[in-house]
Amino acid sequence: MTTSTDPRFTRQRSVHEFLTARGWHLDGDSDPGEAWFANDPNAGWHYPASFGGERINEVSDTTPVPLQGYFTFGEEGEEVFTIVAAGNLRGSGCAEHDTRERFFPLTADGGVDLAPVAALLDTLEPRARELDARAVVECLYFGPCPGSAR
Repeated sequence: MTTSTDPRFTRQRSVHEFLTARGWHLDGDSDPGEAWFANDPNAGWHYPASFGGERINEVSDTTPVPLQGYFTFGEEGEEVFTIVAAGNLRGSGCAEHDTRERFFPLTADGGVDLAPVAALLDTLEPRARELDARAVVECLYFGPCPGSAR
């Protein structure tokens, strides 16, 4: 558990307030100060308006993933904030439906620079809302979509 004097709490609270103001929901614990997010693979935020807000039954390795964000560790072991686009699991289907992670390094004071995150979300949120879950699953099983670069 983090405390209000812990820099992680300040960072997590800042990201939480930013994302929830945009309509995102918190996964995992009920408060961003309850867990150190980078150590909890189930903690993070998701964008419930993904796929037009449709509820999708969870089927392992098949269910398209919603637009999501979380703290994790980068290639050098450093903590980073990550945004994952809505779509198929990474590397499956076509480039349009791929969920490539976008990493945001922490600032010198251990925070998250939300300006580039906001710019990315201005593109990914409308796309996530418009994605058709059925089309994404068909892309996964029947190959790249017509006209795809893949």
